[in-house]
Amino acid sequence: MSIHPCVARWLLGGVLVACAMPASFATPGQLPLGYRISTGAYPWTGRLHALAFRTAALSPSPLQMPWEASERLDRQALDARRLYLGGHQLARLRWFEMDDDARALLDGVAPTGSGQARLAWLQGDLRVPALRPRDTRLGNAAGARAHVVPPPAWLPMQPGHTDFRQRHARRPTMVWLGTRDGLLHGFDAVTGRERAGYLPRAALASAAALTDPAGAMPSATCPRPTSIDADPSGTWRTLLLCGVPARQTSSLRQPGAVFVLDVSTPDAETPIQLLWEVEASHALPLSGSGPVVAAMWQEHGERRWAAVAIVAPDAEAGAHAGLALLPLDRSARRWSATASVPRMTLPDSGCDVTTASIPLLAVTIRSSASGAAHTAYATDTAGRLWRFGLEHLSAGARASLPTCMHRQRASAGDAAEAPLVVQTGTAPLVVYGAGNELSAIPDRTGAPRAPASIQALPSGDGVVLRSAQVRAGAAADGWTLKLPRPGERVDTLYRASPVHLGFTTVDTDGQRRSYLVDAASGESVTTWGSDGAPAHAVTGLPWAGGMAAPIGVISTLATGHAAAPGASTRDTFGLDLWQVNGNTATPLQQARWHRRRGRLGWRELVRSPQ
Repeated sequence: MSIHPCVARWLLGGVLVACAMPASFATPGQLPLGYRISTGAYPWTGRLHALAFRTAALSPSPLQMPWEASERLDRQALDARRLYLGGHQLARLRWFEMDDDARALLDGVAPTGSGQARLAWLQGDLRVPALRPRDTRLGNAAGARAHVVPPPAWLPMQPGHTDFRQRHARRPTMVWLGTRDGLLHGFDAVTGRERAGYLPRAALASAAALTDPAGAMPSATCPRPTSIDADPSGTWRTLLLCGVPARQTSSLRQPGAVFVLDVSTPDAETPIQLLWEVEASHALPLSGSGPVVAAMWQEHGERRWAAVAIVAPDAEAGAHAGLALLPLDRSARRWSATASVPRMTLPDSGCDVTTASIPLLAVTIRSSASGAAHTAYATDTAGRLWRFGLEHLSAGARASLPTCMHRQRASAGDAAEAPLVVQTGTAPLVVYGAGNELSAIPDRTGAPRAPASIQALPSGDGVVLRSAQVRAGAAADGWTLKLPRPGERVDTLYRASPVHLGFTTVDTDGQRRSYLVDAASGESVTTWGSDGAPAHAVTGLPWAGGMAAPIGVISTLATGHAAAPGASTRDTFGLDLWQVNGNTATPLQQARWHRRRGRLGWRELVRSPQ
């Protein structure tokens, strides 16, 4: 069972936890609560603000910004930056330390022979004549998400991990961000200092083209980084997994690629290590889209690890999209050229739609309590949710065909968040958004039943979400919500607490809205009305501030007595979503829930207040 960092910290201590949704957590007073990405003076430069504020008062409070990454980056000596180029092996991003092919590629961009100048631009020299002007060394990160990698957290039932966790307990917390100049930056979360930068070989050509004033503007490299503690080949490491999305225009071709970095020791002389980087090929057409996730299984009593990446459809060959398991415990030289890796391909049709050349967008993994991969869930551009069984990996059997769990009424377009898995008392709910619809579909055997429809009832600046079905067992059938406003589409999706989902939307006018719902029912969170009776809160509220999602803060409101044999106790927790706007932080939405503990403190029942 995968546990969200906020949830894991809450289970362990019941202390105040702050989450920069959807990808990070922080200890108040030490680390930022969130990160704001913005544009610099040019469309190809950018800013990254670390944000903090006092959460004790419910009135607007002055915003504190511990650091801004571009300002810190501009003050670093160029020679002191630890920048690396990927490919078959890790190399310093320096002219005479790169291989001949890399130098030839930089030299080959018109005007030819200017490779060293282009490299200097990519290294951060702001005074290179004839190349694009810049106000800062940090590139624009539009479309990317900041990802926080803290020291290792407790992982139950993982042999050998305790020693690894204790050994790295005091390592720096890192913030990773991909930018349009091809670099993936690793910043110290406390100081804002860049500790490492990585330029994938797959992004070198588009990065070189960006240096020219008339060059095409590539998308950010590694827009959705993920991280995991894993022990490929028996050695525990913290791995950062990234995809480089394929992109082709009249003047730019960037192949899809996947790379994996070892980021276990960010304070070492060489702060990152390269496991491998693999570019798309005819034999292995990686799309690079969506987050790349890791899967573990047992094979002949040995733990095996792979990166689960999306394979693009090949219309000429008539090949459908699918998933590929790229080994993390074997050198890429042994399998990348022949593409001899396990694959799971979509069937000819699903949910009454032919598959044809429809691509997959994003994938997530559901694992057992032991960490073994159980199921993969993936979305496609037709608005479908696919289930890939992974139990065959440990059983040494053949993979079964993926099945279509649900199809939404609208297509997803070319961007979607990875599905979220919500554990319930009956079956796991798989939540995904596509276009103007959000659905939670139970993963269970038997004939599928229609999910409950969620109604959006206008109320003030937002809406109240209520189920249209009142039949018994409707909640067990899942739910689906069509966004209430014209042109509104899902932008981000995150787990706000153990029992709540958060998501944000944006419409054609650029108006953003924030929603907070009960994960199991899809309804607005329950709060207390003016008469003291429980009521559904108004949600779907407009918000701004330049962040992907509001900042969530989880806190302990009340703690029951110590657990004793034959007795139970109840703890109460609160979730506050904060909107950062200008130099103020304002509460946006609130929710409360309870945890009931029995004789064994780790056996808990969590629910929203009723």
